[in-house]
Order: sequence, then structure tokens, then C-alpha cells
Amino acid sequence: MRHCLVPLILSIACSLFAQDIGNVPESVLSTLDSFLSAEQRIELLKRGYLFRSVYNKEHAAPRLAPLFAVPQTFAENWNKGDPIFLLEALYLHKKTQGGVKDVEKISRIIHSVSKLEGLQYYSSSRKKMRTLYEASYVIEDPKSDAPQSDPVDNPADDFSVYVVQKDLTFDKNIYRYRFCADADSSGFLSTNHAVLKYSVFKAIEAESLAASIAVTDIGDYLLIHALTRAQFTAPSIFRERVQNSFRTRGEAVYGWFITQYEAVPDTEDE
Repeated sequence: MRHCLVPLILSIACSLFAQDIGNVPESVLSTLDSFLSAEQRIELLKRGYLFRSVYNKEHAAPRLAPLFAVPQTFAENWNKGDPIFLLEALYLHKKTQGGVKDVEKISRIIHSVSKLEGLQYYSSSRKKMRTLYEASYVIEDPKSDAPQSDPVDNPADDFSVYVVQKDLTFDKNIYRYRFCADADSSGFLSTNHAVLKYSVFKAIEAESLAASIAVTDIGDYLLIHALTRAQFTAPSIFRERVQNSFRTRGEAVYGWFITQYEAVPDTEDE
């Protein structure tokens, strides 16, 4: 049931954020000014998010990545030629529990991929809630299907695992998740291990769909940068639905993270 609250939580959070933009600390404004234009900063402070969507254009590349190591590392992964589709989002979230910096807490949530199972989102086309991930669990390698424990307490700054995920768009598939963290940020970059199919059609070749989320702790606020990069060959009649699916994934995962973050205690006594 908690997953169903994501759209409501996001709506309330955006409303509260819009009412509080006059109290944003100077340090946060300085951070935003380091990588955003004045117009982008104003829009981010007003709405709480920025979106970019690019389809079949030359030199498509991320433009909203914060100047911190983890989001920059993931953004550099996108410099591999022109993608057919690029979706980029940047969120600014004000913490409800004060400004204590805790990247370990962020990492524990980011590493908990099994908690994505059962995640729901609101389908605007169907006008109802739908399940995004019917299954989500770590496996030892691509030849295994036995669920493993989430790497919640893995102390490494850069490591990878394989994850099985079943969703309503591409069904059941294996993804490689790369986790990165440092003193400021934590996040993951996922890539499809094999060909993805949409219905009976081959939609995306292996290693051709990548999605990342990087969460940076800047004190009273979190900066969340999300990217989706895809080379897909879906027939034109399915193209819009596939693109909408990518955006839905990103929004749902962002909502999932914020819900988990505001629910998890800041200390180790959880």
C-alpha cells in the first residue's frame, strides 16, 4: 500500500516546496548556479524539477548533471554517440528531517533493489494505478535465477551486480546495476543485459538501454539527477508508448526513493 502513496507524496512535496523557495540557503543557490542557467535555476526552485526529452537528434547529451563526481560519472557514460532517445530529469527535494548529511543512508536505499518490487504508478492512459515492477531481485550471475540478498551494506565505492526485473513493458529481463558512491553522492546505473522485447517485437538491443539515478546530499536538500538513454527500434505505432514508459519509470523510481528516504531513520538504530 505504501507504494500507492508515491503520486500523492510527490504532489504534496511539490506544493510545499513551491511555498518555501524564499528560504533556500545561499549555499544551495550557489550549488545550483554552478551548473544551471539563471532561467533553469528559477524554474527548478519554482517547480522542484526540470525535465528534458530528446528524440532522434544529433549530439544529444546530458545538460542538467550536478557538478559532483557520481552524477558526472554517470553523465559521461552517455557520451557514446547519438542516442535515439534521451530523457533527463533533475529534482530538488527539501528534507523533512533537517539538514544532517548522510550519504550512507542514501546508499542503503539505492542498494535495496528488491524494494522496487510492487512499486506502483498512475497510468494516465488507463486512468488507474498499475504495478511497474512485478519482480526485482539480485542474482549471482546471468545464468542464475536464484534471488540473492540486496547489497545494502556493501562498503565498496564502485561495484556491480546483476538484477532480475519484470515489468509491464518488457516483461522479465536481466540488468547490470553499477553502484557508485562518495562523500557527497550515491547512485546506480542500470543497463539491459540482453535484447528487450515489446510484445512480439525486438525493441532494444543488449546494452542499449541505460538508466541512472544519482542522489547528492547538499545539507537541507537533496539533488536527484536521473537519466535514461536508449537505442530502440520499436515500430512507429508503439514509439510513443515506449517513450512514455521510460519517463514513467524515472518518475516512479524517484518517487520510490523519496518515500523510502523520508521513512528511514537517519541513524543506525533502525
